[in-house]
Amino acid sequence: MLNSLKAFLHPQNKPEGYVYSSAKWVTILMVIGILLYTITDGWGTLVALSLAIALLIGRYLLAKQAAGDFLDMHQAKKGYAKTRNKDYLRFIKARGEQMLNDNKVLTKAAKEEIHDLLAYAEKYL
Repeated sequence: MLNSLKAFLHPQNKPEGYVYSSAKWVTILMVIGILLYTITDGWGTLVALSLAIALLIGRYLLAKQAAGDFLDMHQAKKGYAKTRNKDYLRFIKARGEQMLNDNKVLTKAAKEEIHDLLAYAEKYL
């Protein structure tokens, strides 16, 4: 039982996107909602599930924004390869640094990809 719980909390073969998953927090909020149901006549459950929905919406928005930013940076890299216009490289540099400063829920793979794009931009600037 304890090993199953450890495996759930720390999976080895988890798929990673650009931002961390919020599934654990949503599950915890659902359990809290279940526990609060009888104590608060359903109001505690309503609050806990509202927080879970807000968390899911926030994660969705962050993931969508990160995916769009990565798409823009990769398009800029292709644009530089075709035209040799250094504005593309300046865009990659500005967007990559902004993402690293603003988005604190980026996965390690996403940060590495940003660093690779920044290194590419620095190499040709």
